[in-house]
Amino acid sequence: MDKATMWCNDRRHGGRGRNELTELLLPVLGKFGKFITSPLPFCLLPSFVWAQVVLTVVHPTEGQQLPALRETFILGEATPGSTVTVNGAMLRVHPKGGYLAMVPLQTGPLVLSVQAVTPGGETAKVDRRVVVAEGWTELPAKPFTLKKETLEPMEDIVLSPGDPLRVFFQGTPQASGEFSVEGVMRHVPMSDRATSAASTGAVRGLYEGTYIIQPDDEADKAPIEVVLKNRKHQVRAKTRGRLTIDTGKIPRVGVITEDVAALRTGAEGGYDLFLYKGMRVQLTGRVRGQRRVRLSSLQSGWIKDASVQELPRGTPVPRSHLNNIVLTRKPESTLIRVPLEDVLPYRTEQSLDPAQLTVTLYGAVNKTDLIRYDPADTLIRQVRWKQISRDTCQILIEPAFKTWWGYDVRYEGTTLMIEVRKPWTRAGIKGMTIAVDPGHGGSELGAIGPHGTLEKDANLEIARALRDALESAGARVTLTRNSDIDIPLYERSRIAWNNQAQLFISIHCNAAGPGENPLLVNGYSVYWYHPQSQALARAVHAQYGLRTRLPDRGLFYADFAVNRMTQMPAILTEQAYLIVPEQELLIFSPAFQRTAAQSILNGILAFLQPR
Repeated sequence: MDKATMWCNDRRHGGRGRNELTELLLPVLGKFGKFITSPLPFCLLPSFVWAQVVLTVVHPTEGQQLPALRETFILGEATPGSTVTVNGAMLRVHPKGGYLAMVPLQTGPLVLSVQAVTPGGETAKVDRRVVVAEGWTELPAKPFTLKKETLEPMEDIVLSPGDPLRVFFQGTPQASGEFSVEGVMRHVPMSDRATSAASTGAVRGLYEGTYIIQPDDEADKAPIEVVLKNRKHQVRAKTRGRLTIDTGKIPRVGVITEDVAALRTGAEGGYDLFLYKGMRVQLTGRVRGQRRVRLSSLQSGWIKDASVQELPRGTPVPRSHLNNIVLTRKPESTLIRVPLEDVLPYRTEQSLDPAQLTVTLYGAVNKTDLIRYDPADTLIRQVRWKQISRDTCQILIEPAFKTWWGYDVRYEGTTLMIEVRKPWTRAGIKGMTIAVDPGHGGSELGAIGPHGTLEKDANLEIARALRDALESAGARVTLTRNSDIDIPLYERSRIAWNNQAQLFISIHCNAAGPGENPLLVNGYSVYWYHPQSQALARAVHAQYGLRTRLPDRGLFYADFAVNRMTQMPAILTEQAYLIVPEQELLIFSPAFQRTAAQSILNGILAFLQPR
């Protein structure tokens, strides 16, 4: 964050020295004094001399690489009452000095020249240098060109029979393209994307072609060559990436090396399920730094290359029988033990009506003769199994209750442990353990406000206010952090589970992406992931609307790490937008912090009402 300052020692109006003035005004400024450090950054009273010119730029950062955008937001702090301009365009400055505005962009290197002028005529200037991505710009007709730096695939890929091989490049428009793979196929036609674009004005000269790998194709790092030609010219080039075809005759097997690795629906798809350290999986493809994982004969997904280590050829593919199942009653849960011979990937799916938990085991074949129930158990009505394909088996768990209150699925050795938690049945929250998670912390700053305020600090203050409100209502509260320290994302859920928390509330304050307009979209929002958490999210979101008087950003299903825990209903709350000057002031106001805490408390109480 750049800062330009200039002190004025003029005492013609009885102005005091800067340290004396700071001491005088800090009690008056109250909580907002947290934004003031000696020397005093600004003066709020018009009868005082302007002691200092303040100008900061929080976003964008120096040298930031921005995507191909027409505009982005700029925010920072200036001396209150100043006139602030960006490249000559005037910005609105909040009475306390924060500013937030949208600024136009142009492609390539760009300087955003920010200047502040105080009512007394003192000036400060900050030049912020950024680089804006160009996006696709149509090439001229001459010279006849094929841009080699755009050739795809850009790295070696591994495909299997039935997979599409996609080849792409940019070149001179109104020509014809084709590609060949040495030893596999020749003269595969490529078409200009603009010819099939739905909108007019599409950039011409973006050539793409596809070939479907056939069962008898063979390739081991085969080069791929493209040709662009017209009646007068012809240009050839080879892609940096080469093609290997995995026939599957000798399976490739890898082991997961990260504690938790996300399996996605496609190489650039969304989250599907999660794999855990030590699991072995069959690998069937590689594209753009992603490895394809074969879950079953009917399903596969994609994982980061860095999350898996390929094992020596000949390593067996993970397989197991589904053996006899045992249920055991515990004081606050029921434990379902599923013995296996290998640690298999699994998927859990929860439904509310009817209440059911389905655990799908990939690579499993049923061999279950007995399911042993615990006569003292009152939580589980029935456990069933189903073979849904030749290498996939499901365990279906029907609880005796209607409202889910959390479950945990984990491995102990090669035994799959499914723990179903007992619902909360008492009136109110007296005696309930609630985990409150102040987001970020330590080296993870979170969002940064116009005055340089940090989200991690705001989250902790609001979390403490929520702790006080919950404890006053009789709950026991576990803070995932009570100081400015680093807490890994998945450690936060472990803290909640180890403390036997019945609810999990994550506290955050929002920001915006470079292409969003926070002047139009801001306010409070609530996020959930699993079905068991949706009712809690709705109840808390409704209370924010009743109490905060901020814009409603929305209620969201969101695939956030802290929302994905299954052991208890879990939500993530965004109190307001820290980057909006007015909301920054609110966030650090004790009164607003108490309001946010009361909104969450009231939402929890509403969630606990019989449904």
